[in-house]
Amino acid sequence: MARRGHGAGRSFHSFPLILAVALVVCSAGASFATPAAANDPIDAGGVQLIGPRTVIVRDLPAARAEGLSQNARQRRPMPDQAPFQVNGDLPAVSNASDSSFSAQPASPPALSGAGFEGLDNSDNSALVGFTVTPPDPQLAVGPSHVFEMVNVIGRIYARSGAVLQTFTLRSFFGVPAGYSDTDPKVLYDSLSGRWFASYVSYIDQPGSVNDKARLHLAISQTSDPTGAWNVYFISYSQLIPDYEAIGVTTDKLTVSSNVFDIDTPNYFGVDTQVIEKADVIAGLPGASVRLTSLPRRADRFTVRPAHTLTSGSDQYLTTRANGTTLTIIKITGTPDAGNVVEASATNRTMLAQNAPPASAALGGNIDSGDSRLLDAMWRDGRLWTSASAACVPSGDSTTRSCGHVIEVDTNATPPTIAQDIMFGASGQYFSWPAVRTDALAALYVSLTHTNSTIFAEARATGRLATDPANTMTGSLLLRAGDIAHDSSRWGDYLGAAVDPALPRCVWLVGEYAKNTAGWNWGTFLARTSYSSGCDADSDGWSDGAEATIGTNPALACGTDAWPADINNDGLSDIFDIVFLTNNFAVSVPPAPSRQDIAPDPPDAMVDIFDIAKMASFFAQHC
Repeated sequence: MARRGHGAGRSFHSFPLILAVALVVCSAGASFATPAAANDPIDAGGVQLIGPRTVIVRDLPAARAEGLSQNARQRRPMPDQAPFQVNGDLPAVSNASDSSFSAQPASPPALSGAGFEGLDNSDNSALVGFTVTPPDPQLAVGPSHVFEMVNVIGRIYARSGAVLQTFTLRSFFGVPAGYSDTDPKVLYDSLSGRWFASYVSYIDQPGSVNDKARLHLAISQTSDPTGAWNVYFISYSQLIPDYEAIGVTTDKLTVSSNVFDIDTPNYFGVDTQVIEKADVIAGLPGASVRLTSLPRRADRFTVRPAHTLTSGSDQYLTTRANGTTLTIIKITGTPDAGNVVEASATNRTMLAQNAPPASAALGGNIDSGDSRLLDAMWRDGRLWTSASAACVPSGDSTTRSCGHVIEVDTNATPPTIAQDIMFGASGQYFSWPAVRTDALAALYVSLTHTNSTIFAEARATGRLATDPANTMTGSLLLRAGDIAHDSSRWGDYLGAAVDPALPRCVWLVGEYAKNTAGWNWGTFLARTSYSSGCDADSDGWSDGAEATIGTNPALACGTDAWPADINNDGLSDIFDIVFLTNNFAVSVPPAPSRQDIAPDPPDAMVDIFDIAKMASFFAQHC
């Protein structure tokens, strides 16, 4: 959990006085503690999922706003004891400058379409009657939908950006009355065609033995996120599974969290649960879901399970061991086979990964975060992880906040760091990087950018797989800031998601300073590609394919706008199929490129792929 606060009615509980005193005493961070909670699920001898509760998203009730108040959530501090603080005060030297802020040419990923506004603090006000900071933006993309979550609400869009439904996360996850809720995570797993989400709730009641928390997990029953979900939870007593993260592989769902006492800053260690993926997809009763809890690790803090994008059964996780050491963890086996084990934990030297300074911005500083890792993903033997970090950019003499992204080669035994990139620029601040790679192994990064002359803005950067090692291709503005941000919090993370229908396209959610109710923040959603791999007009063809076919990638309807409508009558029908059959098995040219509509990119031949693609749109209007 990144932060907590208090509001009227449906509220966030403020820290009790004892916690405030403890935070002063432990101002450098949390302290370690011996687990003492009588009903703690790990120490009592096992964990069991409770549920599932079936939730049909399209049937969720509309929220009813209550009295307006503001909630500034507190970040659970990083433990201040060894080994986390070894080399814990060293700024790294930036080795990847943002050429967007120099005379060097920049070739960042291209924006496809204009992007669209996401959730903001005014949406919190309208739906739940209070505002919250920071937003914790998350993004997942499926075959036909885009799912965004912020701190306490969720929204599902059509791929065009049209809003389909907005709802509270309390109602989605089934948070009990009186509990506070925080830290949403959501992803779409193209390996199973299902959506996975997690959340944390807790209640801090009078007395020292009455506190409770839940780790919520939700799995969709189909690829349609507006339909039915199986929703489970794990119950905690006295302790809270804070700042959780989820990862998936071909056969496993993994969730990792930092376990704290609810009443004090006492830190108990990292919990990692490995769940049989097939069981929760099938919606088995919680007691029948096979689950393995690894031993709690008080010597670790903030472990990030990787989102596995291509077939693979090994679950990789990353964590910062200390200021210059990255730990790469591999979990093998399945709960079904009873052989889940942490097969390896490899330490590798990295550029100094330490807490950055606040990011200077017009009208006030922006929270850059601390030294913990934020995100992890794996594709075809390559593991990427990211964090905000203190660094001194090239040509600068001041410590700034930079985006730290690391690539690990997991095909090597043991794994090795392939690239260690500290992204910054003289006079600039970058923070909260989220990472994904596309089907061509190009990297995309969503991050926040500021300097002393601008309001906080959302930007994107990345690199091609063929670029020189430890370089980035400059940055792209997604959404400029509108106003000074007016709270002490930002982040606590951003999101990125590969488009499963067009895997050379990566969607990003960024945060920017927006004039809203409560504290000024908004989110912005955009699709980006290095290879024209997105679909700006959401008509089913990538921008690059439409350029080859000869249709307008920015228009879904009109003359030569939709590839499925060859005769431009606004309907895909038998007449369009006849055009293709008349040139069947003819190369392009002499056949017109307008008839070479499949695959993506087109193959310079009118063949069965084109007819099959056309038939999939039969009788549809543009």
